[in-house]
Amino acid sequence: MIAPLRPLYAALLLLLLFPGACIAAPALFGFSCPESDVRENPAFIQGYGVYWDRVVGREKEKPSFTPQGERFNNADAAQWRNMVHYSQFSGFHDMLRMVNGYFNQWKPAADSKAWGQDEHWATPAEFVSKRGGDCEDYAIAKYFALRHLKVPPDKMRIVIIRQRKDSGAYEKQLHAVLAVLGPSNNAETWFILDNNARPRDGITLHTQYDRRFIPLLSMNENGAWAHCPDPAK
Repeated sequence: MIAPLRPLYAALLLLLLFPGACIAAPALFGFSCPESDVRENPAFIQGYGVYWDRVVGREKEKPSFTPQGERFNNADAAQWRNMVHYSQFSGFHDMLRMVNGYFNQWKPAADSKAWGQDEHWATPAEFVSKRGGDCEDYAIAKYFALRHLKVPPDKMRIVIIRQRKDSGAYEKQLHAVLAVLGPSNNAETWFILDNNARPRDGITLHTQYDRRFIPLLSMNENGAWAHCPDPAK
């Protein structure tokens, strides 16, 4: 079973009670909840921001992805070089499928098992070295892989969601996916890269989740945003 992202309940509650100024962006998963900037919110800074800023800082200092894959073992470096090569000849959607399938080949592992910690957001190099991780680790690895493949950060967000079951009940633990803004029918929309994708390289339009994914928080290198109140609270 997927080991989903553990919620920082107090921090997230503060984010939703005291949002920042609203900004315009496509509504994730078809929800029209006001989107508000929380990058400077102390709750974000002291909560999820601690983990995210660590990853971003390490990637700026020593990127996990290089053209030759020097930070990976020989087999993983060869796979990465192939992906860099074929991305030059692939369309946007094929590139997303290639990246999603590459990282989804590995099994999920809870932070407590992989790192001996209740919460740890891995850099892509850490994730590849463990050959798996928690759901946010998949999303982070895909984000920085696509950054290396020239997708701008403002076209991507790591999204923390609450999942609703077919029964209408909500999953107890939170989940994380990567949303990538790209072309569809002469417009731009979000494509979701999920470590639960079946087939493993599958990408899905965000509106096709039929409101089963409720966006709570999203982030990229340039910002962080609160979305809908958590319906499980």
